Amino acid sequence: MTTTPRRERPAGLIGLLVLLVVGAGLPLVAVLVRAVTGYDGQPSALGKLLGPDNLQVVGNTLLLGVLVILFSTLLAAPLAFLMSWTPMREHRWIDVLLLVPFMTPPYVAALAWLDFTRVNGLAEQLFGPAGAALRSFVNTPYGMAAIMACEIFPFLYLLLRNHLDTLPASSDEMAGIAGASAWQRLTRIVAPLSSGAYSLGALIVFIKAAGEFGTPVTIGNQIGFPVLVSKIYADVTIDPLDFPSAAAFSSMLLSLGIGVWAIQQWVGRRATPFGGRAQRRTTVGLGAWGALGWAWLGFAALISIVVPYIAVLLGAMTILRSQPISLENLTFDYFAMVLRPGSSSEALLNSLGLAFVAATLAVIVGVAVALAVAPMSSAGSVTGGRRFRGLRRLIDMLAVAPDTVPAIVLAIGFIFLWNSPWLPVTPYNTRWMLIIAYAVVFLPMVVQNIKAVRLGIDDRLLEAAYASGATAAQRFRRILLPLLVPGIVSGWLLAFLVGLREVVVSSLVRPSSTNLLSPWIMGAFDQGRRAEAMAMTVIGVLSSTVVLIVVEVWRQRQARKRGA
Repeated sequence: MTTTPRRERPAGLIGLLVLLVVGAGLPLVAVLVRAVTGYDGQPSALGKLLGPDNLQVVGNTLLLGVLVILFSTLLAAPLAFLMSWTPMREHRWIDVLLLVPFMTPPYVAALAWLDFTRVNGLAEQLFGPAGAALRSFVNTPYGMAAIMACEIFPFLYLLLRNHLDTLPASSDEMAGIAGASAWQRLTRIVAPLSSGAYSLGALIVFIKAAGEFGTPVTIGNQIGFPVLVSKIYADVTIDPLDFPSAAAFSSMLLSLGIGVWAIQQWVGRRATPFGGRAQRRTTVGLGAWGALGWAWLGFAALISIVVPYIAVLLGAMTILRSQPISLENLTFDYFAMVLRPGSSSEALLNSLGLAFVAATLAVIVGVAVALAVAPMSSAGSVTGGRRFRGLRRLIDMLAVAPDTVPAIVLAIGFIFLWNSPWLPVTPYNTRWMLIIAYAVVFLPMVVQNIKAVRLGIDDRLLEAAYASGATAAQRFRRILLPLLVPGIVSGWLLAFLVGLREVVVSSLVRPSSTNLLSPWIMGAFDQGRRAEAMAMTVIGVLSSTVVLIVVEVWRQRQARKRGA
């Protein structure tokens, strides 16, 4: 007796689509509506965008984004090659090291560099005139871009490294046998095969750079280099508040994000396929170049980790900043102050709890999206997803849409949408608003991790289980879900780390009575409590690092169990 496959019903897909439309689509629509109609009786400010000063702001934003892509590429591309194609990949601690900048609040990194290079600061004390020259570089748009790249480049590094891991060794070896030089193999094989992954990474870097207001506010305002995000932030935080202007500038930032996304899609379609996953990874011996590889890793760690954290640690321990660094001028008292019961420790615990809940919610939705995009048929095969293909593509597009716009645009959209007076019930001004906003911002990175693992699962496993009489629930619980665990853990970890250091949504959407880590640190800096702010930064990063190490150890143990 044969079993007739159940006819697939779209109810679950429609429900997921509605959830994504409300979570990610409507906030962006609200921004565009307010940009056109104005806000609370105030007229639209779209006409302001054509003013010379505002066009200069748009040009500054584009220039900054391009410079950050350039500096991020210089840092990330060599590291991705070294950690994928050379014996350096055996040192897994390097991956943990390169994620430390990712856990550093970007405005803290900017302030640390300003403190390091200040007049009579540590750079000038150590390097003399070279320290003064470094200060001159930091206080330029190029210095801004370099500092931002030190925080953003891990996004591009992870994408490129994961992509290079999938390139089969045979493609490089065949070119070598045919007489191609190392440069020819790099430019004619590796580069074309990596164009899609690189364009996606460059898109993410541009969006992150365009939406990051920490460095533009701290350095950009100081040197007279305004960008769109600093204008938006000023409009919604400095009296008199100007929400129509914020909506207009947000719509411009949204348009830039969509334009860059369209370019990325065009470049990605021209990527050269290589025939599937690598059965054997490429290994390139460095030989005499090995020292150069380690030197580049050391340089990247120096500018993205060592210098900022030396400045942060000294800032958290120095009693008198005007005096030279000495044991008599250092203390641990500031760490004890911020760990006492009060607003600082409350901010840390709130951020840990909200990041945990929001990352978990994002994972639950991410699993649903991954299964919707690459579903099981009644027979367990992905071919069952041929029906409702348009619906699935729309779900996939909405799930990754938050990654194509700066977070500040989404935050403004949440304000416009959920603070509307016509809503009978709203999560606005509650912690649920923060959880929803975090989950929407985290969703793309979670979906990409889970979807990548799902598409790599051999559907014959599911088909064999179906032939053995397993139900859909049993196939999901006993086969598919355990195989998705690596993607789920990676996505959750990235979301949690971002949530702990997130500043844009935390600053604009949080209830006034809720203390959070990043806004607390920024407030302490603004109030002149620099040492306490630096001490809390160290504690926050150490908390993130502990979670990262625990998860990494757990993943390695699980991998050893699967290999046993």
